[in-house]
Amino acid sequence: MWVDIVIPAYNPGKELVEAVRSCFGQSYKKYSVIVVDDHSSIDVKKLLWDFPSVKYIRNDKNLGPGGARNVGIKASEADCISFLDADDIMHEDKLKLSTKALSKREDIGMVCGNYRVMVDREKLLDVFYKNPIRVDHALLMRQNFVASGTVTVRRSVFDDVGFFDETLWIAEDYDMWVRISEKYNIEYLHKILYYYSVVPNGNSLTQRDDIQLRHNDNIRKIKQASMERIGEKHDR
Repeated sequence: MWVDIVIPAYNPGKELVEAVRSCFGQSYKKYSVIVVDDHSSIDVKKLLWDFPSVKYIRNDKNLGPGGARNVGIKASEADCISFLDADDIMHEDKLKLSTKALSKREDIGMVCGNYRVMVDREKLLDVFYKNPIRVDHALLMRQNFVASGTVTVRRSVFDDVGFFDETLWIAEDYDMWVRISEKYNIEYLHKILYYYSVVPNGNSLTQRDDIQLRHNDNIRKIKQASMERIGEKHDR
C-alpha cells in the first residue's frame, strides 16, 4: 500500500523543513512526499534543498488550503493520501498504524487519530483525547473531532465523494470529513499520529480575523448540506 503525503505550503518558515524531515523519518517506508507551494512570495523550493526526492508543485495562484490539497491529490497515483500541514510534525508511526488499519478492512475509507499540541515549538501539551472516540457521521454533526494531520484516506475515496471545496478557506477539512462519513466508515486510532503546532498571536490562516469570521457560517452550511444529502438518499 503506497502512500503520498501531501503538504500544502503558503509562505512557510523553517518549520516546513522539520515537517518534511518528520515524513522521511517514518517507520513505514512505502511513501513519497508532495509539497504544494500555494503561490508563496518566498522561495519554498530552497527550503526543500536537502530533500531532492520531494515532488514540488507550485500553484500559479493562491488557491487556499483546500485547493492546494486538491492539487496534491490530483497529482497522486498512490493507494492512499496522508495529510500534514507545513508547520506540523508527523509521528514516526503514523503511516504504519494507518495503513495497517486500512489493510484490515476494505470498508474503511479514512483513518484518523489522536495528537498532541506544541505551543511555540517548545511546550508539548498532553494528549488531546483522553479516551477513545468513535468518529462517524453522527459525531461529526456535533462538531469536528478530526485533526487533519492525523488523517490518511484511500485515494479512490476522493474520486467518489469529490475533492476539497475550494470556496471554503476555513472548515474545508471538516466539510471533507463529513462527506466521507456519509459513505464510508472512519477508523479512529487512539494513538498519537502527529504534533499540531500552535503559535499564539501567529499569522497562520486560521488565526486571521477575516477567515475566522466565516468559520461559524461555514460550519452551519456544511451541516445543512450534509443533512440534505442524507435526506435525499433516504427518499430514493
